Amino acid sequence: MMRLKLSLKNLIKAALLFNLLIFLISFSGCQNELESTYKEKDIPFIVKKICKEEYGLEVTTQRMPTTLWIYAPLKQILDKEYGIKEGKLFDPEMLDKLRNILTTIGRVLISSDNTPDFFALTASDINLGVDYTIIGNTLDIKKSYANFIPWTEANRRYVIRLALEPKAIGDSTGEHLTAYDVQLPDFLAEQMAQRIAAKFQEEEWKKYFKVDKAQGKFANNGFSIEYSISQGGLPDKKIDIKTEILNIIAYCIKTYEFKDFAQVELTDLTKQDKLILGRAVIEARAID
Repeated sequence: MMRLKLSLKNLIKAALLFNLLIFLISFSGCQNELESTYKEKDIPFIVKKICKEEYGLEVTTQRMPTTLWIYAPLKQILDKEYGIKEGKLFDPEMLDKLRNILTTIGRVLISSDNTPDFFALTASDINLGVDYTIIGNTLDIKKSYANFIPWTEANRRYVIRLALEPKAIGDSTGEHLTAYDVQLPDFLAEQMAQRIAAKFQEEEWKKYFKVDKAQGKFANNGFSIEYSISQGGLPDKKIDIKTEILNIIAYCIKTYEFKDFAQVELTDLTKQDKLILGRAVIEARAID
């Protein structure tokens, strides 16, 4: 198990770059197939019904005031060659199943009369004890269906979590999970951190930067971002890490038109440096 923990530490970094396009690409062909409109109270049942009847997948659904939770117990999440062969992360069959579940969620949400603000899909490896969670904003789904935002951008807006969870072993109904209401500021804080990690691991930058940590949270009416990013070379153009991070934060705040915050606190763990900026400064950056 200790060996698995060490491997999963690296896998979590890789998962930040996994843009879900392989899951969501099938969404684009579903719009014309949708004719009926589902009622709000029926959303959890309809998702469960479609997954079972069309894909043979047993899922558990639960509706909270702002969030639809979906639980999928799976026999395997990681590829059988994970840790052995480079580039092998997730089991191909698991990817197919998640694609089908996500397609179902999208179909139902865009054809319902009243929808939750968020959905959270947790797929658990019930043999190994691993939780893989995808949290999405319903409005982002609707915008991507309507071609208001490109699919590549829509994929970056999902919050992805990967964690060892011994309680998932043998859990076929999601009893080890605690459903809750996802809140926009918390969602944004995680998305900011995820975008930061992914940015510095892009193909053109990853040879110059090493990302050890990027973590975001919302507390005391402000965003707090901690990061440990070291530079190991000189790219063709000068790249200021703090500037890039602030640009990402400003972009997220502008994109979701979020104004209910007082400040942003950045903590550079590598340099032991802290910077606090007020809302006006961040919003001005978003306009530029």
